[in-house]
Amino acid sequence: MKVLLDENFPLGLLRTLRADGVHTDHVITLGWRGIPDSELRARVHDEDVIFLTQDTEFLSADTRPFAAVIVSRIRQARPIGERIAICQRAIRALIGRPQSERLFELTDDGVLLPWKDV
Repeated sequence: MKVLLDENFPLGLLRTLRADGVHTDHVITLGWRGIPDSELRARVHDEDVIFLTQDTEFLSADTRPFAAVIVSRIRQARPIGERIAICQRAIRALIGRPQSERLFELTDDGVLLPWKDV
């Protein structure tokens, strides 16, 4: 399982996940900063990828990528260390379980919920 971090996540999360042994890339380190979401969506097509983003449009039924998507609702006002720890726990939890669900929401208190279209 690979992890791709959208550009609005701290590079410290990239380093933390790599230190955990998780194959992780970041939109910035790949040189994809500023590309439109439509182009990013086309690049996130591997089923063995977890894409962490804050963009809710990745949950839209007509534009879903094949990758597992976690939309983070963690407040940017939280200290960076807390945000990194919450994301790290969520990714570890997702890597460690079967993938029947593909879309998730990560709440500010660190709960990883399957996305329910309403």
